[in-house]
Amino acid sequence: MTQTRIIEISEDGKTLAVERGFLIVRENNIEIGKIPLDSILSVVCTCLYATITTGTIEKLAQNGIPLIICTRKTKVPTSIIIPLECNYRQADVIQAQADATLPQRKRIWQKIVSAKLLQQSSVLEYFNKIDVSKRLKTYSQLVKSGDSDNLEGQGAAYYWKALMGDTFRRDKNAEDSNILFNYAYTILRAATLRALCSAGLHPSLGVHHKTSTNKCRLADDLMEPFRPLFDIEVKTIIHDSGEKLTNNAKRILCSVLEKRYLHNGQISAVKQIITETAIALTKYYLHEVSEFNLCPIKIKNLKQEYLL
Repeated sequence: MTQTRIIEISEDGKTLAVERGFLIVRENNIEIGKIPLDSILSVVCTCLYATITTGTIEKLAQNGIPLIICTRKTKVPTSIIIPLECNYRQADVIQAQADATLPQRKRIWQKIVSAKLLQQSSVLEYFNKIDVSKRLKTYSQLVKSGDSDNLEGQGAAYYWKALMGDTFRRDKNAEDSNILFNYAYTILRAATLRALCSAGLHPSLGVHHKTSTNKCRLADDLMEPFRPLFDIEVKTIIHDSGEKLTNNAKRILCSVLEKRYLHNGQISAVKQIITETAIALTKYYLHEVSEFNLCPIKIKNLKQEYLL
């Protein structure tokens, strides 16, 4: 069975256990949920308190399932427990990561920023913000090694203003529509973490993000080009239903990982494309390919699929 489900524990007092290949959720010793482990992509806790044993955490790790703990109000991840033995050549891959030269890391970041800017351009084109869309498309073609001109930051200023309006500020601690973005990116981060671990990569060894307290720096690097896919859904949710993070909004955001698009001549789900991107990065680190290439997703219009 393919791992596809994000399991969120949002209500207090739940107990989690693993029994005979299933994640069991109980309340007051009564079973209220039973999910096959091989169908779970990640477990996200957004409640104030829940009970989970070290044995359960171990079983989740053995099945390649990250456990993510988030703040209750703003849905920002505060702790992430990740599996570290998911690839048969993990030691070689991590060593190659550690040995990567500064020029290599700069080239990787150049590719990531260029793809992100082009993806943001497509999102704005989707919403008929044509002038800013063209600007970001031009920026994507001008990114230098390491993004020395900070075109990512320059593009972000135009992007958020065009997408969300003059008064919006992207602030992960704000208790407004930012909560929707926080939740969306938590889902994306979880999928990216699992893809990195499956590819043998260590998520702490980033190429650009350098905050010492961030244990998922590579995940935050690699997920950048995929953020706009979630932005478009958040923008649509706000337009249709308002800024609250409802259960339906959560379902919509989780479903982005299941959307299927054309990629390298095949139709693939977003989560699979993320996995393929992580594998491509592994091959680059191991010098099995000469370049790390990212194919950005082009959003056509309201009726058509996104096309890579």
